[in-house]
Amino acid sequence: KQLYASAYRMSEKSSKDPYAMSAWLRQGERQSESLQAAAYDKKAFEQALLDIRTRLVVKDEGFLSELQGSCLQAGVKVVFTPCLRKAPLNGSTRWMNDTPLIQLSDRFKRNDIFWFTFFHEAAHILKHNKGDFFIEGLDYSCDGKKKEAEADAFAEECLISRKDEKLLLKHRLYEKEDIERFAKKIGTHPAVVAGRLANKGLIKHSLGRFYGFYKNVELKG
Repeated sequence: KQLYASAYRMSEKSSKDPYAMSAWLRQGERQSESLQAAAYDKKAFEQALLDIRTRLVVKDEGFLSELQGSCLQAGVKVVFTPCLRKAPLNGSTRWMNDTPLIQLSDRFKRNDIFWFTFFHEAAHILKHNKGDFFIEGLDYSCDGKKKEAEADAFAEECLISRKDEKLLLKHRLYEKEDIERFAKKIGTHPAVVAGRLANKGLIKHSLGRFYGFYKNVELKG
C-alpha cells in the first residue's frame, strides 16, 4: 500500500495516470510471485550482468528468458510487463522483502532502449538503498535525480565504456559498416552503438532503424 501511495504522489507531478501506474506495478508483483529466486548475492548479480551484456550481442530470440534465469540465480527477480497507455513507464525497481525486483516494459519497442533500462534498473539494486523504489520516467527530488543520474552512468558504462566511447567519437565514421565494425570490436550489439550516437546527436534516431539495427521488443501480458 505504501508503494502505491508513493506512486500516486509521484504521478501527481507528471502526466501519468496514478491508477494506471498502480495497475502496472501490481501486475509486475503478480508476475513475480510465480518466480523462485535464490538468496540475493551481489557478486553473483554483478557476474550475471557481465554475462548478460555478452549474450545480448548475439541473441534476440529467447534472450528474455535467459536474462530472467541468470538474474534469478543471483537472487534478483525480473519481470516483463507490457506498457499501459496511461502509464508510459520504462521500468521500475524495488525490493519485495529480501528480494530485489526489476520490472521492465516495452515502451518505445526498441531493443537498445530496453537493454539500457535493464542495466539502469540493475544499478539501483547495486548502488542504492534497499528501502528505495524507483519508477523511471517520473520527476524526482534532488536526491532522486542524483540516483537516477548514477543509474544512467552505470548503464552507459555497461553498454559502452567511456574509453570505448572516446574511440567511437574520435573516428567519426558512422556508416552502417562502421557501426557494425565498432560494435563487433567492443563486443556489443550495433543497436547499442547506433542508440548512443543518436543520443549524442551525431546521427538521426531513424538511422538505426533504417540500418536494421533496432529490433522490436513486444511483451505479452
